[in-house]
Amino acid sequence: AVFIVIARAEREPGAARKGAAAFGIAVLAIILDTQRHLFPPWFFTVAVPLHWLVLILTADAFLIRHGDQTPRKPVAIICAIGLAINLWATFVIDSVAVRVPNASIVCIAILTVTLPRFFRPNLGVLDRLTTGAITLTWLSYIVRFGLYFTMDQSQEYAQGSLWSQYMMMFYFSSAVITLALAILLILAITADIVERHHAATTVDPLTGIANRRGYERMIDRQGSGMPTIGAVMMIDLDHFKNINDLHGHAIGDAVLVATALSIERGCSGFGQVARLGGEEFAVLVHQTHRDAAEHLAQLLKSAIAAMRLEQPLDTIGFTVSIGVAMLAEEESVGNAMRRADMALYRAKKMGRNLFYNYMLNFGFNERTD
Repeated sequence: AVFIVIARAEREPGAARKGAAAFGIAVLAIILDTQRHLFPPWFFTVAVPLHWLVLILTADAFLIRHGDQTPRKPVAIICAIGLAINLWATFVIDSVAVRVPNASIVCIAILTVTLPRFFRPNLGVLDRLTTGAITLTWLSYIVRFGLYFTMDQSQEYAQGSLWSQYMMMFYFSSAVITLALAILLILAITADIVERHHAATTVDPLTGIANRRGYERMIDRQGSGMPTIGAVMMIDLDHFKNINDLHGHAIGDAVLVATALSIERGCSGFGQVARLGGEEFAVLVHQTHRDAAEHLAQLLKSAIAAMRLEQPLDTIGFTVSIGVAMLAEEESVGNAMRRADMALYRAKKMGRNLFYNYMLNFGFNERTD
């Protein structure tokens, strides 16, 4: 029920829908398993694959969060072979001693080909816990398979399968594992929702870089998980209104995207980029690269002036003006940003496609070459 409620809020098919399907089928499988007196014995040859499907959908629910899924072809072959063995053991030799361990072997095989997909670089805490839980699930099926023969359960299972020692162990271990996976999946989906909400509020949807709120968060987090800021650059597209008026807003958006991409690539490793609104961008230069801020501004200005859109729009040229301000000792980022704004205004006033560095005690330092 929880997964169904969450799934209704999903924009597209995702982990919650897979989880709802997995646990819905699991409920059906348990009802069929505990009400065996209502069905003929051969019926469970067809019902057993429901457990395999639950396993596949549960794995998918976790993997889909990373754009992955259980390997379809190997899993389909494993299930087909397992079903064929079940049919043979039911209608040809009528052997419980084959059917029961066969169900565990199929589960082991499904998880064996799927488990490697859970091991990824730089796993978060939830992903590590999930990988551990899936690994324990795989081990539990191996233990069940071994105990079925060690405890010599074939005779007891044949006489009273529902309450046999093996089935009690099966129900108990399944309940613990299923509850753990359910809790982990709910936590993972919740974390994804929070992350998407965070991205929606801090990322500019057009350019994919940080928006003003994301920019302010970068400033607030400096020194505690984010690099210390050494300089601020304010960047503004020149005559952007003319581009919109002459070519339309769609072309204007393309120019904004291209500019953002150029700034982001040029500043990779040197600073953090944001779009503050309209045609205005900002760069927070890391303290370690503070002295390179002017050189970086020159490179960005030249790179954007040389940029062209794809044909047939390659005749449209555009430039930027840039204001730079290096943070003085004990100076706030907000004050440096105001100085960078003043330098940007001067670059606009002096003809555009320029950059100025507003230096404390020295005023504007022009760099146009």
